[in-house]
Amino acid sequence: MRRFLFISFFVLTLFLSVCVYAQDDSAILSLDVEGSADISQNDVARAREEAIQDAMEKAILEATAKLMSIPVNDDRFQPAKSIIIDEPDKYVNNYKIVAEMKKPASYEVNVHVVVDLVSLKNDLNKMGFLQVVQTEKTSPIVLLDVKGLKKYSDFLRLKEFLKSRTKIVKNIYPCRFEWQQAHFEIEIIGDAQSLADELTQTGRYAFESGKIGKNQIEMTCLQKKEEE
Repeated sequence: MRRFLFISFFVLTLFLSVCVYAQDDSAILSLDVEGSADISQNDVARAREEAIQDAMEKAILEATAKLMSIPVNDDRFQPAKSIIIDEPDKYVNNYKIVAEMKKPASYEVNVHVVVDLVSLKNDLNKMGFLQVVQTEKTSPIVLLDVKGLKKYSDFLRLKEFLKSRTKIVKNIYPCRFEWQQAHFEIEIIGDAQSLADELTQTGRYAFESGKIGKNQIEMTCLQKKEEE
């Protein structure tokens, strides 16, 4: 019995250790970066500190670019860059100097930096930088108008059909049914042509017209008359 309890305790401890390690691993980012600084007035010690600071700033910027999913040299990155590098120490969990070298006019270091992604991501969220990038990545919106609906059950059938197309339709926002026509606002995965193809393949709808804009797509479909 004691042996069984010992084994169970050992397995549980190992499982929890793996879980904690996985959580910590996702909360940090390890980077190897280079830093450099000019030696001014033969002050090597100061140049060394500035080179280390340069390496940490580069690590923070690289981690920020990864979270925002945009390159460091992208124009959208510059506002975040000017704020984040003011407090690089805030986002550095720890660092280790791997190599360093004094040159005639500069000092160079190779540093292994561990970045605290949780603090960095929280601050980027608070400052609104992540929301801006995410907004630009939203899926296309289709404004779908369907004419020729004879009764309310036609509207419900169309709505259920759209809900069932999970590989294309991501979200259906508030829609309305008016006299013989329905209006839908649909967030799609992919392009509007795929949605149009799905509608026409049912044999009940005919694609009438469409308009593609920068942030939305308008489509008009006509429900075919059912044969007697």
